[in-house]
Amino acid sequence: MGTARQALDLARQHIGYVEGPRNNETKFGAWSGYNFQPWCGSFVNWIFHNTGTGNEPSVVWTPGGAAAYKSKGRLLSRNSGDVRPGDVIFFDWGGSQNTGATDHVGLVEAVLPDGRIQTIEGNTSPSDAGSQSNGGGVYRRIRSRGVVVGFGRPNYTADNNSPYNPNSNIDWAKLRRFVAAVLQNELKPVGTLQRGSRGGQVTSLQKALNLITGASLVEDGDFGNATRAAVVAFQKFFKLGADGVVGPKTKAMILLCLENIKNGK
Repeated sequence: MGTARQALDLARQHIGYVEGPRNNETKFGAWSGYNFQPWCGSFVNWIFHNTGTGNEPSVVWTPGGAAAYKSKGRLLSRNSGDVRPGDVIFFDWGGSQNTGATDHVGLVEAVLPDGRIQTIEGNTSPSDAGSQSNGGGVYRRIRSRGVVVGFGRPNYTADNNSPYNPNSNIDWAKLRRFVAAVLQNELKPVGTLQRGSRGGQVTSLQKALNLITGASLVEDGDFGNATRAAVVAFQKFFKLGADGVVGPKTKAMILLCLENIKNGK
């Protein structure tokens, strides 16, 4: 059987791989027999096949893959504290934990200190701006647990007990500065946000508040009570008038905080 380290090493070699020239045309789909079809699952199973872990459930049809891991007793909950590099990560962008709603799959590369998951995924986009389930490339992403259905535990060999250690390979300060710069660009054109707002702009706001304040918000794009409470706390700290609405003054302070993080302050 293959190891988690081998699977992740091979997956990393494909970061930046782009489908084409025809839609969903990949070597992963050609191998699985599902070329020209969404290929996130084909990518995962191709990785397993080529690193000696070929007896894993097929995740080409993502709901079936999640259900198969569950039936084998190898599906961990999204809030599990036992998530490991090399685990299979199943997503539902709607936020459910229903295996039947699974619409995307990837591999866990690392669990970050704040609980978010660093992944390598096929057929996704390099940022939140594009399709997350049909983005056309292999990319490293950072995901909130709020969109995770669960984690499949592959039958790796014992090397999984000493997997890839992200702390020896990632410059966390540099990553923090990079994330701040990305969020700054995403939030600059945003108008007023308040309770009831939904969408990618709210997700960017939630990510910014998590980065700046450690609020631990679920980054689900829904400006609900928890997000409002985090905004109020931020406003109180900076004496902005605690109305829970992200208007021009609050946004300007968020951008300033992100600018300082970007500059290493």
